[in-house]
Amino acid sequence: MTSDPRHDRRLRRPDYDDRIVSPGRAARLRSRVAEIVAAFWRDQAPAVAPAAVAAAVDAFFELYAERPIADNSGGSGFNDSLWLFSTARLLAPSLIVESGVYKGHSSWFLRRAAPDASLHCIDLDLSQRQWCDESIRYHEGDWSDLTLEAPADGAALCFFDDHVSQARRIREAHARGFRTLLFGDDLAAETLYATGRPPLPTVSMILDPTLAPGERIEWLRAGTTHSYTVDAADIASARRLIRSARPMPDLAPVTRYRPQSGLTLVTLVD
Repeated sequence: MTSDPRHDRRLRRPDYDDRIVSPGRAARLRSRVAEIVAAFWRDQAPAVAPAAVAAAVDAFFELYAERPIADNSGGSGFNDSLWLFSTARLLAPSLIVESGVYKGHSSWFLRRAAPDASLHCIDLDLSQRQWCDESIRYHEGDWSDLTLEAPADGAALCFFDDHVSQARRIREAHARGFRTLLFGDDLAAETLYATGRPPLPTVSMILDPTLAPGERIEWLRAGTTHSYTVDAADIASARRLIRSARPMPDLAPVTRYRPQSGLTLVTLVD
């Protein structure tokens, strides 16, 4: 059977090209999304008011249509971006660190969510940016090469979407005083095939009691076999720094946009 090229083009359209435009139904969709986001923050941070969540979700829906990068294939889509935006808007940090810039899509949402925050965006290769802003401090390299430290009041957020070991990022962030971290691509050991460069070990793996020291995990990705051997000491050193880790619910069953990449909010011990 040959494929219909019209169907193929439809599959490649950026998310939000297809959306509900009837005002009443659009409001209902936003309300359903806000309920999920509010339930997450009710358990995570009871001080976050449902009205603030609803306002953040409404603001995101309005902003998404204005995003400068319509097609962010390979990066955050609608659902990931909504969680990223709402997290930065609701926590209102004075300092935000983003490790993994890619085209600049996430940087744009972080700046819109927290316009007064000091925003540092870091990537090994900044040449792929399609959007940048003079209010953002860009750094080419690895975040561990910088001297960034959390402010004394702890009002800071780190977003790690850089395919680097999440155990390593937890240790580095804790040493610099950061206590609130958002990780992308937090995959369970059984689903490491879902991305080309999983940040091993992931938060889910760090907290997985079924992983045995020295266990070898193998998976196929695009016809190539990959493997990871569990380093018990590496995992233990990160695990003891974690106060809580909460995966953000996938909004795809409600929005019907592509599934999330695996976002997890991590709070570290003092």
